[in-house]
Amino acid sequence: MKAVYRSVSRSVYRFVGRLRLNVALAAAMLLMLGSCAAQAKFIADPIVRYKIDAKLDAQKKTIAGRETIVWKNHTSGPVPDLQFHLYLNAFKNNQSTFMREGGSRRGMPEKIRPEDWGYEQIHLIKVDGQDLTGKLEYIHPDDDNANDQTVARVALPKAVGPGQTVTIEIEWTSKMPRIFARTGYQQNYFLFAQWFPKPGVYEGAGDRHRQAAGWNCHQFHSFTEFFADYGVFDAKLTVPSDFEIGSTGAERGRTQNSDGTTTYNYYQEDVHDFAWVTQPRSEAEKITRTFEADKQVTPAEIAEWSKKTGAPPEEVKLQDVKVSLFLQREHKEQEERYFRAAFAAIKWFGLFYGKYPYDTLTVVDPVGRSGGMEYPTFITGGTQYWPAAHALSPEGVTVHEFGHQFWYGMVGNNEFEEAWLDEGFNTYSTTKVLEQAYPPGEMYNRLAGVPYPAANWTEMPVPKYPWYGMESVGLGQYFERVPMVQMYARSGRGYWTRAQADVMERYAWLDMDAESYVVQAYAKPEVTLLTLEALLGDRWPKVIRTYHQKYRFKHPDAIDFMNTVNEVSGRDMKWFFDQTVYGTGMLDYSVEVKRQKVGNEGWFDQDGKHSYVAPKKVKDKDAEKESEVLVRRLGEMQFPVVVQVRFEDGTEKTELWDGQYRWVRFKYPKKVLSAVIDQDFVWKLQVHRTHDSYMKEPVKLAAEKWYLRWVVWLQNVMMGFSFFS
Repeated sequence: MKAVYRSVSRSVYRFVGRLRLNVALAAAMLLMLGSCAAQAKFIADPIVRYKIDAKLDAQKKTIAGRETIVWKNHTSGPVPDLQFHLYLNAFKNNQSTFMREGGSRRGMPEKIRPEDWGYEQIHLIKVDGQDLTGKLEYIHPDDDNANDQTVARVALPKAVGPGQTVTIEIEWTSKMPRIFARTGYQQNYFLFAQWFPKPGVYEGAGDRHRQAAGWNCHQFHSFTEFFADYGVFDAKLTVPSDFEIGSTGAERGRTQNSDGTTTYNYYQEDVHDFAWVTQPRSEAEKITRTFEADKQVTPAEIAEWSKKTGAPPEEVKLQDVKVSLFLQREHKEQEERYFRAAFAAIKWFGLFYGKYPYDTLTVVDPVGRSGGMEYPTFITGGTQYWPAAHALSPEGVTVHEFGHQFWYGMVGNNEFEEAWLDEGFNTYSTTKVLEQAYPPGEMYNRLAGVPYPAANWTEMPVPKYPWYGMESVGLGQYFERVPMVQMYARSGRGYWTRAQADVMERYAWLDMDAESYVVQAYAKPEVTLLTLEALLGDRWPKVIRTYHQKYRFKHPDAIDFMNTVNEVSGRDMKWFFDQTVYGTGMLDYSVEVKRQKVGNEGWFDQDGKHSYVAPKKVKDKDAEKESEVLVRRLGEMQFPVVVQVRFEDGTEKTELWDGQYRWVRFKYPKKVLSAVIDQDFVWKLQVHRTHDSYMKEPVKLAAEKWYLRWVVWLQNVMMGFSFFS
């Protein structure tokens, strides 16, 4: 009986064990399916699907890759050929278009070794099983540079009809360059960006307002970035087993291979690019934390931004995100700063424009010149070995590059042709996030008690209040942060240095020079959007959120943005866009005040008498005065002008002028104490602030405080040196 009992017991235990195992497996499958289901699925029928299998040879600095691409013709006409980007060929030699346009000046070493160059070679290409390798040719649609091989074309035996798909199989080798322009290797660190053959974008008539259908597949230029269709990436990446890895998307599994390598599987939907990084674990570590939305965002903040944007509270709520930091071990002390910046970016970009929809984010603490770049769910930051507490490094770059998940990532403008739609929008947004997440005190250092901007990102002190109100303002309130793009904060220049060189709405590689590109892509769009925000007031949060939501996972252009502004705001802003987006003029108005004595003097006929009136002998300060306020338009931009005039008797008057002609004059029969144009600092585009206000007696408070502090500091220094003399 005991034996029977034991036998039955064993059977029961085995059954229960199997049941538990099956339940566990089922639970695991459900979790995995749930995880996949939780991934962003906003595009029901993607144009392109990738399956990539790539293996790194860390010694040769090469990737051996195979990819299968399922590409769909989404247009209403036939497509006779396929075109591909081969971006790494920009680093193949010094005659590529990228290098000719100045790419070699972006940090390439003076002495170049053979292994420092990079390239991309296609060994085999099949379309629907047919070998078309012999038909592959390099083309250069933007210039006549026959040495440029960053775009390839293959003619098809049969055109792809509307709604049809083709299956493309490619075998290729990528030789990674030594890093000098955001991709490649440095010692044992590898960043793989723009590393695989990628189809261009085939646009139908009407797409982004184009007239005729055709490929949009530009060469890789020194001043441009990228443009691609949204799709699905399923990548198997094989690296040495002692290497850490970070990638676009979420890890779905890994396999240990017998040759000392490990194959990782990463997957992501609804993105238009894929990048990854790998490095020995002895040099870098991957640290993972979760952005927990309910802890990071308060109900009051949700209610606030629901009211500002007009979005229902349930749409304002954010979701949890798994954040992985790929950190250089010598930067361990910066771990908290990276995570704080990433969490702040997820929060504030989400509240402004809509939640970050992906489950993962990878932040790379970069090596060499691979920092400051963005790819879907994957960004590279930037820092220093010993960043100052207030320098916002790595914070500023981390926030900015995350912002590209919204501007270029989800709102997929063409970075070749309209760089300002992502760089400008993101520079503007970065400033807004930093203002929310990092109070002014965290951005300023003090030297001898005098505040000065510490952030690399961007602080420039300018008057916060009208000049005539200075006497009631303490020095600590005297400055407010005014954003300038990072590159121009470093050089000390504003957008006006190249504002008249090009228009914002221009193909980036056609800009006059690198400075003009930075102005048109970053600086001028930022101050343009800040000015537009001030002009639209409370309507602006709804305007920009509506634009973002309307064009998520689409390819908008400038016309789409401008139409959205007009529709949502209910105002026709054509006059504004004509001057800022399509014009090269500058906004510059000035104000002057003149006063003169009044009263009769000389011969007058009155009451039937011809008599002489002598001037009154009174003190000047008691003489009656009349005043003249002269407002001049010095620049080419024409803005409606508001002039705030304050008189000696304590009264004020607001004058309105259309700003069209070169000047206007206002006269008053009393003494003007001050006159200010743009008192509320709406015009972020105004290039000179020194002549936009007048007051009878300039306020010296700020200058005197600065002078006294520096003199005392200098005196103490000199006294210190006197001990050694």
